[in-house]
Amino acid sequence: MKRYLLLSCVSAVIAGPACAQSSVTLYGLISEGLMYTNNAGGEKQLQMASGIQQGSRFGLIGSEDLGGGTRAIFTLENGFSITNGTLGQGGRLFGRQAFVGVANDRFGQLTFGRQYDTMSQTLGGFEGAQQFATYGPPIGDNDNLFPTFRLNNNAQYQSPTISGLKFLTSYSFSNKAGGFADNSDFNAGLTYANGPVNLGIAYHSLLSPNDAGNSGGAVSGDYGFTSPFGTNPATGAAVGKQQMYGAGGSYALGQMKFSLLYTHTRFDYLDHSSLGLSNYEATVTDYLSPTVLIGLGYIYTDGRYEPTGKSPKWHQVETGVDWFLSKRTDLFLVGIYQKAAGDAQFAQIYDNSPSSSRQQFSASIGIRHKF
Repeated sequence: MKRYLLLSCVSAVIAGPACAQSSVTLYGLISEGLMYTNNAGGEKQLQMASGIQQGSRFGLIGSEDLGGGTRAIFTLENGFSITNGTLGQGGRLFGRQAFVGVANDRFGQLTFGRQYDTMSQTLGGFEGAQQFATYGPPIGDNDNLFPTFRLNNNAQYQSPTISGLKFLTSYSFSNKAGGFADNSDFNAGLTYANGPVNLGIAYHSLLSPNDAGNSGGAVSGDYGFTSPFGTNPATGAAVGKQQMYGAGGSYALGQMKFSLLYTHTRFDYLDHSSLGLSNYEATVTDYLSPTVLIGLGYIYTDGRYEPTGKSPKWHQVETGVDWFLSKRTDLFLVGIYQKAAGDAQFAQIYDNSPSSSRQQFSASIGIRHKF
């Protein structure tokens, strides 16, 4: 249940009293379920898992009317495990989001703090994992659309929507004396919405992410979570630079929605090697009834290591059903199958250990409740 706090002030001491209207909303989401994996390091695994269908969270959203169409705004959002009650995002109190800023209906929104990157905001909605498929992003969430990591020290601007177009951009500061670019981040995105059509294009660049010598920089702690690409798997070299770009779109035909998404990620490692990954994704969802959503998705990831020329590839198929018991509570069942090909030696569905073979299957069943 959402709870609203309305504050008003009336001055009886001075003439011409000023009155500012503010609101604070408490919200949250709890998701829990069982996940079976047929091959996690060579063993079958059945586990209770938190946040399968969206990460569990609670938060506060606040707004104060400053007049003239301008508002002071803030968001504080905590992530946690419903399985054991521990904090998420590396033990941060408000690890999902923590920002404050100003918004104006005419000029847009400017915020400062720990925030989502604009590429994930621009393109994430075209990804099957965010539509229905639980832990179903491309291998290692290599484009961070899920998103696995957030940005610290982040200044972000979002324009108002004009003729269906909206522009987003942000810069995350290194905060390091004498190292302005060390562990910094820049990203930008452009969206277009018109009736059943939604489109997006975005770019994201990180310099020395998760640098051990600058833990106070833009990306720290949650980078490379369950990813096989956070370091060069052959040499162990860290990432010196990561660049991502992509484009996507969706079209709604009645209750059915078709989505297409392309992203490309390049990891430049400190030993002068590199890995390029291209992700091609197609998703379709349909409401069989007002309370039953089904989904089907396919992802093809094509990679290339340099200077070795090795070309790992992965195929991933995901299917699921979501049954809405009410506006706030639903039950879900999702199956994900991933197969390694080319020079790839293992499969690894998100939040799972690598398989001991070139195939892996995972099935999740659970409940999600929003308040």
